[in-house]
Amino acid sequence: MNSTLRLGLIIGSIVTLLLIIVVYIFKPLSTTPTNIVKQKEKPIPTETILEKKLVLSAPVQANTVTVPNQAELIQQRDRLYQDFEKISNSLSVGRQPDFRQVSDLLDKQKQLVKTGVLSANDAISYCQFLRQILPAMDHQINQHVLELEKLKLTTS
Repeated sequence: MNSTLRLGLIIGSIVTLLLIIVVYIFKPLSTTPTNIVKQKEKPIPTETILEKKLVLSAPVQANTVTVPNQAELIQQRDRLYQDFEKISNSLSVGRQPDFRQVSDLLDKQKQLVKTGVLSANDAISYCQFLRQILPAMDHQINQHVLELEKLKLTTS
Protein backbone atom coordinates (compact mmCIF):
# COMPACT_ATOMS: atom_id res chain seq x y z
CA MET A 1 0.00 0.00 0.00
CA ASN A 2 2.81 2.38 0.87
CA SER A 3 4.58 1.74 -2.46
CA THR A 4 1.33 2.34 -4.39
CA LEU A 5 0.90 5.72 -2.73
CA ARG A 6 4.50 6.62 -3.47
CA LEU A 7 4.13 5.52 -7.12
CA GLY A 8 0.95 7.61 -7.47
CA LEU A 9 2.69 10.69 -6.09
CA ILE A 10 5.63 10.24 -8.44
CA ILE A 11 3.39 9.80 -11.50
CA GLY A 12 1.21 12.76 -10.45
CA SER A 13 4.19 15.05 -10.03
CA ILE A 14 5.66 13.97 -13.40
CA VAL A 15 2.35 14.64 -15.16
CA THR A 16 2.07 18.03 -13.45
CA LEU A 17 5.60 19.00 -14.47
CA LEU A 18 4.96 17.90 -18.06
CA LEU A 19 1.78 20.00 -18.21
CA ILE A 20 3.62 23.05 -16.87
CA ILE A 21 6.37 22.58 -19.47
CA VAL A 22 3.84 22.20 -22.31
CA VAL A 23 1.98 25.34 -21.23
CA TYR A 24 5.25 27.27 -20.94
CA ILE A 25 6.39 26.18 -24.41
CA PHE A 26 3.14 27.09 -26.16
CA LYS A 27 2.39 30.29 -24.25
CA PRO A 28 4.47 32.61 -26.50
CA LEU A 29 2.51 31.43 -29.55
CA SER A 30 -0.74 32.75 -28.11
CA THR A 31 0.72 36.21 -27.39
CA THR A 32 2.31 36.65 -30.84
CA PRO A 33 -0.72 38.22 -32.62
CA THR A 34 -1.23 40.88 -29.96
CA ASN A 35 2.46 41.78 -30.11
CA ILE A 36 2.25 42.10 -33.87
CA VAL A 37 -0.84 44.29 -33.62
CA LYS A 38 0.81 46.55 -31.03
CA GLN A 39 3.88 46.90 -33.20
CA LYS A 40 1.80 47.87 -36.22
CA GLU A 41 0.11 50.72 -34.36
CA LYS A 42 3.42 52.56 -34.06
CA PRO A 43 4.45 54.83 -36.93
CA ILE A 44 6.59 53.08 -39.47
CA PRO A 45 9.71 54.84 -40.74
CA THR A 46 8.92 53.73 -44.30
CA GLU A 47 5.90 56.02 -44.24
CA THR A 48 8.10 59.05 -43.77
CA ILE A 49 10.46 57.79 -46.45
CA LEU A 50 7.53 57.38 -48.84
CA GLU A 51 6.25 60.86 -48.00
CA LYS A 52 9.73 62.34 -48.54
CA LYS A 53 9.95 60.63 -51.92
CA LEU A 54 6.54 62.02 -52.81
CA VAL A 55 7.60 65.52 -51.78
CA LEU A 56 10.79 65.31 -53.82
CA SER A 57 9.26 63.77 -56.92
CA ALA A 58 5.79 65.34 -57.12
CA PRO A 59 4.33 68.84 -57.08
CA VAL A 60 2.73 70.17 -53.89
CA GLN A 61 -0.81 69.56 -55.15
CA ALA A 62 -0.11 65.87 -55.85
CA ASN A 63 1.38 65.48 -52.36
CA THR A 64 -1.76 66.79 -50.66
CA VAL A 65 -3.77 64.22 -52.57
CA THR A 66 -1.53 61.29 -51.63
CA VAL A 67 -1.24 62.06 -47.90
CA PRO A 68 -4.94 61.34 -47.23
CA ASN A 69 -4.59 58.27 -49.42
CA GLN A 70 -1.62 57.20 -47.27
CA ALA A 71 -3.71 57.73 -44.13
CA GLU A 72 -6.50 55.64 -45.63
CA LEU A 73 -4.05 52.85 -46.44
CA ILE A 74 -2.77 52.94 -42.87
CA GLN A 75 -6.34 52.62 -41.61
CA GLN A 76 -6.84 49.64 -43.93
CA ARG A 77 -3.69 48.06 -42.50
CA ASP A 78 -4.95 48.60 -38.95
CA ARG A 79 -8.34 47.10 -39.84
CA LEU A 80 -6.59 44.13 -41.42
CA TYR A 81 -4.72 43.35 -38.22
CA GLN A 82 -7.85 43.87 -36.14
CA ASP A 83 -9.58 41.29 -38.35
CA PHE A 84 -6.65 38.91 -37.92
CA GLU A 85 -6.86 39.44 -34.17
CA LYS A 86 -10.59 38.62 -34.24
CA ILE A 87 -9.80 35.36 -36.05
CA SER A 88 -7.17 34.50 -33.47
CA ASN A 89 -9.55 35.28 -30.61
CA SER A 90 -12.34 33.21 -32.14
CA LEU A 91 -9.93 30.29 -32.50
CA SER A 92 -8.96 30.58 -28.86
CA VAL A 93 -12.65 30.24 -27.97
CA GLY A 94 -12.95 27.21 -30.23
CA ARG A 95 -14.74 28.67 -33.26
CA GLN A 96 -13.31 27.99 -36.71
CA PRO A 97 -13.10 31.04 -38.99
CA ASP A 98 -14.57 31.21 -42.46
CA PHE A 99 -11.72 30.23 -44.79
CA ARG A 100 -12.99 32.58 -47.50
CA GLN A 101 -12.72 35.46 -45.04
CA VAL A 102 -9.14 34.48 -44.19
CA SER A 103 -8.37 34.23 -47.90
CA ASP A 104 -9.79 37.72 -48.47
CA LEU A 105 -7.68 39.05 -45.61
CA LEU A 106 -4.57 37.49 -47.13
CA ASP A 107 -5.37 39.19 -50.44
CA LYS A 108 -5.82 42.54 -48.68
CA GLN A 109 -2.51 41.97 -46.94
CA LYS A 110 -0.81 41.36 -50.29
CA GLN A 111 -2.31 44.58 -51.70
CA LEU A 112 -0.99 46.54 -48.72
CA VAL A 113 2.46 45.07 -49.30
CA LYS A 114 2.26 46.14 -52.94
CA THR A 115 1.40 49.72 -51.91
CA GLY A 116 4.30 49.79 -49.46
CA VAL A 117 2.22 50.43 -46.33
CA LEU A 118 3.09 46.98 -44.97
CA SER A 119 6.49 45.37 -45.23
CA ALA A 120 6.76 41.97 -46.85
CA ASN A 121 8.70 40.61 -43.87
CA ASP A 122 5.91 41.56 -41.45
CA ALA A 123 3.31 39.99 -43.73
CA ILE A 124 5.35 36.80 -44.05
CA SER A 125 5.84 36.49 -40.31
CA TYR A 126 2.12 36.90 -39.72
CA CYS A 127 1.41 34.26 -42.37
CA GLN A 128 3.72 31.89 -40.55
CA PHE A 129 1.68 32.49 -37.41
CA LEU A 130 -1.55 31.85 -39.34
CA ARG A 131 -0.07 28.63 -40.68
CA GLN A 132 0.37 27.43 -37.10
CA ILE A 133 -3.15 28.28 -35.97
CA LEU A 134 -4.90 27.28 -39.22
CA PRO A 135 -3.31 24.04 -40.42
CA ALA A 136 -6.29 23.38 -42.71
CA MET A 137 -5.22 26.39 -44.84
CA ASP A 138 -1.55 25.42 -44.92
CA HIS A 139 -1.38 25.04 -48.71
CA GLN A 140 -3.07 28.37 -49.44
CA ILE A 141 -0.97 30.20 -46.85
CA ASN A 142 2.20 28.67 -48.33
CA GLN A 143 1.21 29.98 -51.78
CA HIS A 144 0.56 33.39 -50.28
CA VAL A 145 3.99 33.39 -48.60
CA LEU A 146 5.61 32.54 -51.95
CA GLU A 147 3.82 35.48 -53.58
CA LEU A 148 4.98 37.75 -50.75
CA GLU A 149 8.55 36.51 -51.21
CA LYS A 150 8.33 37.46 -54.91
CA LEU A 151 7.01 40.89 -53.96
CA LYS A 152 9.83 41.28 -51.47
CA LEU A 153 12.39 40.54 -54.13
CA THR A 154 10.86 42.97 -56.62
CA THR A 155 10.55 45.82 -54.11
CA SER A 156 14.06 45.50 -52.66
